[in-house]
Amino acid sequence: MTFLQETARYIYAKHGQTTQQPLDHVWVILPTRRAVSVFEQELANLVDRPMLAPHMTAVDDFITEAAGVQLIDNVSLLFELYDVFRELDKKIEFEQFVGWASVLLNDLDRIDQYRVDPNHLFEYLTEAKALERWTPENHQHSPSLPNTTAVSNYFGLFSNLKAAYYSLRKRLLTNGLAYRGMAYRLLADEVRTRVLDNPAYEKIYFVGFNALTASEEHIIRVLTNTTKAELIWDIDSYYLDDPEQEAGYFLRQYKNQKGFSGFKNRTGFVGQDGAETVGIGQWLTTTPKQMRMIGLPTASLQAKVAGQLVDQTQTSEIDSSRTVIVLADESLLVPVLYSLNESVSDLNVTMGLSLRSSLLFTLIDTMFEMQRTLMEFKTSDGKVTSIPKFHHRQVVKLLNHPFVRQYEKLHALMAPDQVNELPRPLLDWILSEVVTGKRAYLGEGDMLELGQGDALFGVLFKRWRPNHPSDAIEAMFKLIDLLREVYRDSQDTIEIEYLYLFFSLLKQLETTLNRQIATPNSPAVTVRSFQQFLYELIRQTTIPFTSEGDSRVQLMGLLETRTLDFERVIILSTNEGVLPQSRRMNSLIPFDIAIEVGLPTYREQEAVTAYHLYRLLQRASDVTFLYTTTADAYGNGKGEPSRFLRQIEHELVKASRGNIQFSKPLLQVIDGAGRAEPVLLSVPKTDTIRQALKDYLTDKGLYPTALNHFVACSMRFYFERVVKIREEEEVDERIDSAEFGTWLHNTMENLDKNYRMQNLPVTPEVVQLQLEIEYRKLMGGRVADTGYNLLFYQLAQELMQAFQTYQNEETLSKGIRVLATERTLLTYLPVDIGGEIVQVKIGGKIDRLEQLSDGTVRIVDYKSGVVKLPTKIENLAESLTTLADKDNKWEKIRQLWLYKYLILKENLYPNTPVEAGFYSLRTFQKEPQFLTNRVAFSEENDRDTYIKETETLISQMVQRMFDTTTPFTMTDNIDTCKYCNYTKICGR
Repeated sequence: MTFLQETARYIYAKHGQTTQQPLDHVWVILPTRRAVSVFEQELANLVDRPMLAPHMTAVDDFITEAAGVQLIDNVSLLFELYDVFRELDKKIEFEQFVGWASVLLNDLDRIDQYRVDPNHLFEYLTEAKALERWTPENHQHSPSLPNTTAVSNYFGLFSNLKAAYYSLRKRLLTNGLAYRGMAYRLLADEVRTRVLDNPAYEKIYFVGFNALTASEEHIIRVLTNTTKAELIWDIDSYYLDDPEQEAGYFLRQYKNQKGFSGFKNRTGFVGQDGAETVGIGQWLTTTPKQMRMIGLPTASLQAKVAGQLVDQTQTSEIDSSRTVIVLADESLLVPVLYSLNESVSDLNVTMGLSLRSSLLFTLIDTMFEMQRTLMEFKTSDGKVTSIPKFHHRQVVKLLNHPFVRQYEKLHALMAPDQVNELPRPLLDWILSEVVTGKRAYLGEGDMLELGQGDALFGVLFKRWRPNHPSDAIEAMFKLIDLLREVYRDSQDTIEIEYLYLFFSLLKQLETTLNRQIATPNSPAVTVRSFQQFLYELIRQTTIPFTSEGDSRVQLMGLLETRTLDFERVIILSTNEGVLPQSRRMNSLIPFDIAIEVGLPTYREQEAVTAYHLYRLLQRASDVTFLYTTTADAYGNGKGEPSRFLRQIEHELVKASRGNIQFSKPLLQVIDGAGRAEPVLLSVPKTDTIRQALKDYLTDKGLYPTALNHFVACSMRFYFERVVKIREEEEVDERIDSAEFGTWLHNTMENLDKNYRMQNLPVTPEVVQLQLEIEYRKLMGGRVADTGYNLLFYQLAQELMQAFQTYQNEETLSKGIRVLATERTLLTYLPVDIGGEIVQVKIGGKIDRLEQLSDGTVRIVDYKSGVVKLPTKIENLAESLTTLADKDNKWEKIRQLWLYKYLILKENLYPNTPVEAGFYSLRTFQKEPQFLTNRVAFSEENDRDTYIKETETLISQMVQRMFDTTTPFTMTDNIDTCKYCNYTKICGR
């Protein structure tokens, strides 16, 4: 029998059959509205005829009604507090105020809840802060705080707290309003006149309470000292009788205090069916229970496992109508909802969906972030001081938002006409233009032009003036109007509700801000402070679910489980730092002062959490604890289970004397074939794949880069060359290493082609000019006068000037003559792949061909980084075909090996010595030199042997590519995965 069933029987037996104090004169006060709903149902189950029900209400509703006040909304309360501080300090800024206002309001709520003497507290706090500033006079070694505005504002806040508290209280009472803690204190101060002497309250039952605030204690003690009220506890002797068990911390205090009755064993009242009812029981240690603790690598995986456990209840002997999923981390609500099987049709959710969890919030957040990261660029004509531009990352994020994409679809937005191109969606075309144009920053005009003047682009990409939050509000109202069709088309009920809530918030904020603006001498509210305030309200705003209380599966937070009992309990996020929460008190009141005045600290909060957990386990028969094993999953630095789980495992299980079976099952992720072992990713070479490989080798051709990828990791070669998976292009305002190298290569190609091959001098001025020209071509909209780009630009100048100076000297001393630049060479090699001859195209693009005065032809490859080559070469053939080293030494050797083969194969320079090597630009400032590639297949290094041996090795590698007995597999050398684009596919 559940606690609320017992309580309903107890109250009905005392009042259901009597006329002296009938049920409709009785008040039943419970901790939550959910508990009220369940109690109503349990009481109705006892009644076989129509009757007037008792007054059943949640404690918050009872307090506010009895105190005769209404709770003020959060927006109005914050501005009331702001007005109070403006009266005390005319210089206070709203942006500064918003930063600590919510913390102060939480402190004021606790001060009233615990009936702390405000005079004592605030005077104590003011004196403590004064001591922080005080230093002995004439003491040279005494630390002192600087007399700055920030320091003055900080200490000024504490000196004004007392006056602000009384002024806020007066303003609210004048209008019949109160915040939650204030309502509790008001009733505690007047409980005798408002409740005790009030004939409307004949008999009151306080049901299922535990950690009472000082206001609640006083109210209950005054009433229970008479016959007007009675306490009904939900207690287990396991934690009540053990002085070390923190779950019974508060109950042990109440047990010995006057006015707190009800601490009796289950031998008092006997119900109509002979069952004992309310009192102290021994469910934790005597009820047979199956408990399991499961560690999972990620938080979201808990949702999947919880869904699977719920499915198992359909075939279990456990009463599936009494299953609860408890979320210690309420952010998992949406993942859990999506993880439940479709068979769970009567789910009851006793928590709200936060507005922060909506797609709408992600859209608003991106808009604020885009405005925050807006940059001002100076113009060159001098007419305008600066031009504001949006960062491309936020622009791309905004354009990819599902609502914006849906808007594009509904309005059939297409790219402008392009010659000989198929029609493209507008947003895809814009994203392509941003990437290809390297447009790191875009202005309002740019976005309107790209958006073809559509109204949505005028709303999303309009600059907000920093000191005019009305710009932000206006933009959001226009955005809501434009997105109405999107919401109607999607028919997403939850998102429509989110839109309504957000619209209501905006209206409330607009009204309040307009009132503030109309107030004389009211300081300006900035967009930044408006965002802080809006986000705080969004954090507090939720969509409440409506469903039946007798649903088969219940989903709630730990606090909502108070007084409720379930057969099967599944608790998620039972990690240390979540259950209980980390020891962080978000308060302006220091820890030692809080203890001095009687305010609760994390110690009391942990005792409260312990009680809720143990009470939930009392009558359960099947319990599963899920926690994450990944470090920092919840920001506490460890993937550790809660210490409560350790206590249960080592203390409760022992005390149960075999009634609790505790286990730690391991999670196994099995594949479709039912295998649990990890499988190394591989792809068999089917006929289809072999044909695709054949098409690639005969059409695109085998270039050095592809060959290097095959040697390093055949799976990468498969992804990149066979199935042609490409990484999505992105824009980066910084120059990356690949672009830096391309920039230098292009510059050197221009210098060779337009100057050295034309016998024109290459001066430092020419080098500088060509660098600038190529930068503008390659880097698009990137700026080069700030940050990393400026450093890269300066580095490019130094490297290029040093290299060209060296080239000028070499031209004079060795008579170097440039023969060709960026020369592409191709040849075909027939390869037998098991009875079939494949004509493999082999190609390469050579950076430079040069000739020395002695006739030697050099194949040159430019490297913008440092080049390291093997000090000695052993097993040349094996190294060329199989070796992938961490420093990429053999990748570089393999590249020039093929280049030399192509030159010799085409017989471009007969009877002329040919050598290959590198110019490493990074070494030219210190050690200018040509690094020779020392691949040779004979001592004479003759052409025919080089060509023959090379073709033999290439044929072997191609045959390996087609070998059906060896699939494409992931490499064992993890070092080669460091810069691979496919690590997410492989799980590396």
